[in-house]
Amino acid sequence: MSVYNLLGKRIKEQRRKLELTQEKLSELCNLSPSYIGIIERGEKRVSVETLVRIANVLGVSADFLLGDSIDYSADYYIEKEKAYLNDMNESEAKYIYEFLGVTRNFLEKRKQAEK
Repeated sequence: MSVYNLLGKRIKEQRRKLELTQEKLSELCNLSPSYIGIIERGEKRVSVETLVRIANVLGVSADFLLGDSIDYSADYYIEKEKAYLNDMNESEAKYIYEFLGVTRNFLEKRKQAEK
């Protein structure tokens, strides 16, 4: 699924969650209803200005709407994991460490089996 399809899907889901029609969303964003439909179907690129406008009306961040379409580097995930660990007590941190060890072993075995 393309980035634009994923973005459109998120916009549609959030719009429905708020019980907004395409017409109402288009009115609030000062866009045409047909353009909202095109965006939701992922048929056209969206400008940053339009993305922000839609996000503001839907009450979410542009990051939320882009969600699964962003590929983060390993460093990003490592920093996020450090933040999680900093909020844990010693026994929780140990549990996560052991879980990561088991997960890493599983991934290594899977990688070997694929060769």
